[in-house]
Amino acid sequence: MVIKFICIHNCSISFRLNDNLLDSVQAIFRSWFVDYDPFDGVCPSNWETGCVEDIAEFFDSMRKPLSSLERTDMERIYPYYGAVSIVDYVDDYIFDGEYLLVSEDGIYVVDENGHPLIQHISGKFWANNHAHILKGKSGFNEDSLYLFLANTNMAPIVTGAAQPKINQANLKSFPITIPDSETMLKFNNIIQPFFDQRLTNESEIKKLEALQSLLLTRLVD
Repeated sequence: MVIKFICIHNCSISFRLNDNLLDSVQAIFRSWFVDYDPFDGVCPSNWETGCVEDIAEFFDSMRKPLSSLERTDMERIYPYYGAVSIVDYVDDYIFDGEYLLVSEDGIYVVDENGHPLIQHISGKFWANNHAHILKGKSGFNEDSLYLFLANTNMAPIVTGAAQPKINQANLKSFPITIPDSETMLKFNNIIQPFFDQRLTNESEIKKLEALQSLLLTRLVD
């Protein structure tokens, strides 16, 4: 029970640290791309208006849903992601690396401010067809892409009443301001250490949660 308490305590600390890290990069994002502090308070004239497809590469075609029956006898090794969270663990993976998973459908696809629900993950994993799979491109990495999408009101492209949905076509064509490459390079360099630490903390959380689950299983046995 002592080990279980330590696991829970350390998980709680890591969650709080990640919240603080995210608050910090959100503040930096607002300073640069909402208040335009580094640009004398004015949006630079050389920034362009494009769409999400211009800054994000989509990997939706690689998704593969697995039924609960198919997952029953699998060894629990790699996380199996759904729209907003890990829903199970499976014995194989489709993706390996850093990706963004943008909720496609489900009970919630945007928050109370219309911002899309995004999972920023790294490592080996499987994903079903309830989340769009994205990586950054054209000067955007996964860190900066996360911030730009997470701070954009996408409520206007949510369809369906009983089952809210952001379909791929609407997400790809959603308009977004695209800063010049020099600005993005500077911004990426500033925020990268925050996100690197955040992903490290999340990896530690997953290990602690797995250890806690193992301990509980042994206690029951």
